Amino acid sequence: MRRFCLTFLFSFLVLWLTGCVVAPPAPRTVLVSEARLAELIGAQFPFSSTLLDVLEVGVSSPRIQLDPQANRIRTALDLSVAGNSLVGLLTRNTYKGGIDLSYGLRFEPSDGSVRMSDVRVARLNVEGAPDALRRPIERLGATLAQRLLKDYVLYKAKPTDLQAAEGWGYAPGTFRVEATGLSITLDPVALR
Repeated sequence: MRRFCLTFLFSFLVLWLTGCVVAPPAPRTVLVSEARLAELIGAQFPFSSTLLDVLEVGVSSPRIQLDPQANRIRTALDLSVAGNSLVGLLTRNTYKGGIDLSYGLRFEPSDGSVRMSDVRVARLNVEGAPDALRRPIERLGATLAQRLLKDYVLYKAKPTDLQAAEGWGYAPGTFRVEATGLSITLDPVALR
């Protein structure tokens, strides 16, 4: 009987220790401060793009504001618009303005990137431009900006960012905008 109890106790201990080795690590939460988030977003700017093959649009100077109630990030950007090709022949001026947008974040596992999602433009204006140029830019610009910034990559995670204990890694789960920054839940995943 004593031998049976010792064998049972030893077997239980071995199974318990084995379970500890294979058990997944606990989820982690990473906090990204508002200042660091502003730095990461700011690193993506300035950028310029050709709009409808007739306008050169420059976007710069992002200023972020966190919106915890809506779980979104609001960003105000400076805008410059200049004519290209035919429009460039009609006016050589560069017009200044601004764009305010908000967006959520999502993780794209195929390339380990954090991307903008559900981009919404709240305001787009071009100051000093003639009405014939300003109205179409402001009308079409919001829709085109939403399309251009949809799934825009803000950050690419390095493989070391997502490593855990041997045989396990982490994948970003939920993104939560808080008053002081961004909270990212990292869920454990078995590596193949």
